[in-house]
Amino acid sequence: MAGGVKITLIGAGSAMFAAGIVRDLCVTEGLHGSHVTLMDVDEQRLNMTHRMATRLSDELDAGMSFSKTTDRVEALRGADFVINAAQVGGHDWTEYQRELAEKHGYYRGAKLHYFGQAAFFLDVARDIERTCPDAWLIQTANPVFEGCTLMTRATNVKVIGLCHGHYGYLEIAEVLGLDPKHVTAKMPGFNHWIWMTEFKYKGQDAYPLIKEWVRTKSFNYWDHDDRPFNANQMRAAAIHQYGLYGLMPIGDTPRLGGWWYHTDLETKLDWYGPTGGFDSEIGWGQYLERMSQRAEAVERAALDESKPISDTFEPTHSREQIVPIIDSIVNDNAATYQVNIPNKGPIIQGFPENLVVECEAVIDGSGVSGIEVPPLPPKLMAGAMIPRWREAEQMIEAIRLGDPDLLLLFLLEDHRTQNLDQAETLIREWLADPRNKSMADIFRD
Repeated sequence: MAGGVKITLIGAGSAMFAAGIVRDLCVTEGLHGSHVTLMDVDEQRLNMTHRMATRLSDELDAGMSFSKTTDRVEALRGADFVINAAQVGGHDWTEYQRELAEKHGYYRGAKLHYFGQAAFFLDVARDIERTCPDAWLIQTANPVFEGCTLMTRATNVKVIGLCHGHYGYLEIAEVLGLDPKHVTAKMPGFNHWIWMTEFKYKGQDAYPLIKEWVRTKSFNYWDHDDRPFNANQMRAAAIHQYGLYGLMPIGDTPRLGGWWYHTDLETKLDWYGPTGGFDSEIGWGQYLERMSQRAEAVERAALDESKPISDTFEPTHSREQIVPIIDSIVNDNAATYQVNIPNKGPIIQGFPENLVVECEAVIDGSGVSGIEVPPLPPKLMAGAMIPRWREAEQMIEAIRLGDPDLLLLFLLEDHRTQNLDQAETLIREWLADPRNKSMADIFRD
C-alpha cells in the first residue's frame, strides 16, 4: 500500500472534526492524492463538510478528492482506512437518555447511551468485514474501551482505538512549570482509565516534583484556578486518586473516578472546582455551548468564499494521531503512538488477550506492535483496574450475546440503584422508546 489511499470518514457531519482530519491529510505529503469518502446521515451537514474539505484541499494544493454519501455500505467500498467518529442520534438523543436515567434516580445518567454506541460500532465493523475486509478501522467515538473490545471479539477487523486523554501529562508539566520538550511519560491502562507509571523530566524521575507540589501548592491552586473549562488533571479529585492508588490518573481518568466524587453538584464542585468538572450540569452545558459556537464558526467559514478556509484551519499538524498513523502504515514510517489494541502478549499482565488495553505501540508498514509494560501495582489492580474491567465486561458481553440479564446486572451494580424495580423500570422505558429499536431488538427476551 503506497501513495494515494481511500479513507472513509463515518460521522463526517461533525465539520470541525472532519476539517481537522482533512487539514492533517493536506499537510502530510506522503498521503497527497488520497480520496476521502465523507459519510453521515445528516445530508445538510454532510454537504457543508464536503464543501469545506474541497476548498481546504484546493487551497493547500494537496490533490485530495472527495465524495459524499448517506449510505454507509457505499462509503465503505474500496476503503483502505475507516475512521468512525459517529455519535448515534447526536447530542440530542444522548441528552434524552441521560435525562431519562435522572428521572429514575441516576444523577447525570447511567451510561445507557454507550450500549447503543457500542452496538453501532459492531454494525460498522461487520459491514467492513463484508465490504472491505482488509481495511483498518480507526475508532475515535466513545466508548473506545468497550466498543473496541466488542468489535475485536466479534469480528476479524483490524481495529485501532484512539483518544486524546494521554496528553493530560502535559497539563501536569504546565502546572509544575516544566518545559514540555523535556517531559516524558508512560500511561497504560484502559481507555479513559490510564495511570502514569513513569514521569520524567530531563531523564530524571519527576514524581517527587508532584509530591512537593501537592504538599506546598495544591490548596492555593485549587482556591484560585478558576478556568471555566478545566481539564481537571490537577484538581482535588485527581490528587485524591493519586493518594488512593499510588499513581497519577491521566486525562479523563480523574473525572471518571469513584462515585464518591459525583453524588451531587455540590460534591462535584468540591472535587473539581468552579464548574464541577466536565461531567457536571455546569461543565457539560459549557461544553455543548462551546461545540455549538465552534460549529457555527466553521459553517460561516465554509460559506464565506471571500476568505481562505485555511484561515480557520491553519495548515499545520494537529495533535490528532489519526493521520500520522495512516501515514506510518501506508509509507512504512515507523513511530510510537498511544493506542487501544487487544492485549496480545499480554501487554498488561493480569488481563485476557481478548481485552482491549491502552498502551504504547510501534506502528509501521507491517502493522501495530504493542509495547509490553511492567506489571501494574497490586493496589491499583485490585482497587481500580479489575473493578473497571468487570464493569466493561457486562456491557461488552450484554451486546455480544444479546443478554438482557447482563444489561440489568450492569445497572444493578450501579451504586445509585436502590432496588430491583428501579433498574427494571428504567430499562423498560428506555427500550420502549421508538428511537431505541436497535437496542430493543438486541435485548428482546
